[in-house]
Amino acid sequence: MSRCKIRLPSAIAIFSAAAALVITFACPQKSLADDEAQRIRKIDRAILLQMIKLARFNIHFHQDANRHELWRTLEYATGRETGTAVSFAASLLDLKQRVRGLDDPSFISRNALKNIITVSLVGSAISGSASSLELAQNLRVMSAARAKGYSPKASLSFVKEIVATTDSLFEERARLTAAETTAVNQSIYARENLLLRRIRQQLLFEFRNWSCHSRAQAWRENIFYGLDAFQNYTRMGSAIIGLRGFSDPSLGGGAAITALVSNTMATVNPIVSGLVGHSVRKCQFKRLARELPSDPTVTIGDDALVDIRLQDLQKDLPADQDSKVLDEAISLSNGSQRLDTNLDRENSELERLQRVAQQQTIAGPLIGLTSMPGAILGTMAFYDYRQDRVTTNKMLFAGRISALSGQSYALVQTPATVITGMVKKARLRKRGQLPSQLLEQRLKNLDNLERQLLSK
Repeated sequence: MSRCKIRLPSAIAIFSAAAALVITFACPQKSLADDEAQRIRKIDRAILLQMIKLARFNIHFHQDANRHELWRTLEYATGRETGTAVSFAASLLDLKQRVRGLDDPSFISRNALKNIITVSLVGSAISGSASSLELAQNLRVMSAARAKGYSPKASLSFVKEIVATTDSLFEERARLTAAETTAVNQSIYARENLLLRRIRQQLLFEFRNWSCHSRAQAWRENIFYGLDAFQNYTRMGSAIIGLRGFSDPSLGGGAAITALVSNTMATVNPIVSGLVGHSVRKCQFKRLARELPSDPTVTIGDDALVDIRLQDLQKDLPADQDSKVLDEAISLSNGSQRLDTNLDRENSELERLQRVAQQQTIAGPLIGLTSMPGAILGTMAFYDYRQDRVTTNKMLFAGRISALSGQSYALVQTPATVITGMVKKARLRKRGQLPSQLLEQRLKNLDNLERQLLSK
């Protein structure tokens, strides 16, 4: 496998199918001793209970490892929107002064420029604080998840323990079923074994997929928030140097270069954080594929495998055997792919809509690029046209127009992204298809299935 994204049929539905075998089937023909047949059924129950444990762990891992409450999205969006609005106001005020001095720079108010730099400093401080707060909250969530056993090391250890336990159960089951002499019973035991191993393989794929996603998301977001906070604080540094430049004109070049560095970081940040997330995802998948190798006995990978095996078992079932539960299991398995497809799709869509932090992978660099001309022109103006105030003012005027276009787009896109995400979530919640609702339903299904197994 070269990708972490794996489309799987619902493990819960297949659990129900396997439970139907364990609950419904006594050995059709008593060729094995009754006590050995009962031991096989006890082993089947033990295997399923272990896999229910793993399924619950997967769900709680997915819910808690990268938890994002709604208020965090609104808080960050509010902080970024406020910071951008303040910086936008500073750009408008600066543009006004540049227009006044297009023909005669002496009309530009020195005090007004000081105030504009101060306003810009405040805007950068607000935006940087918003990203710093998100980074701190991410670290808090990661710490809480680690305490619950959802760190990469602890979660892998838990899953490997489940694998070791079920491996020993499968080995014991194989020893018992090897004594079977009836061809029909051998076929049933073999198909049950394949079905149980298929369930485990699916749960391991699910763990790999969600673990890869969790690690990639954590690294992508933390890299972004860290670089975003740093570039905003660097812009603050540029503003502070610029204020001191009013009393020491030689500092103007330093302010311009610092602003250029800050804007460059803003441009490349979404790209860098995205690449880091992608690389971490691939590395995590390779690690998990090495630590949790695929079961060599499960060779068929298509989603119709479960239905085929269940229908084969149904054909071999004696005519007087009650197969009502098995019929229901087949029906449930038929619709399982739609459930997981919906869950994967809605998860991806909501994450995309809520990714206010990165302003989308394409939009982020575009917004950053609009600030680059102003920084470049400011640097050129200081070092090449320092004595030509008219040319310097015109260059700064052109750079400010470019920055305003990016700030205007950011002001519109941030609330649009948040509102679209909230509307999408409201619609899914109304239909009962919110990812959190689907996962809660899976937990209820697991509880019901566990009660059925323990009652037999």
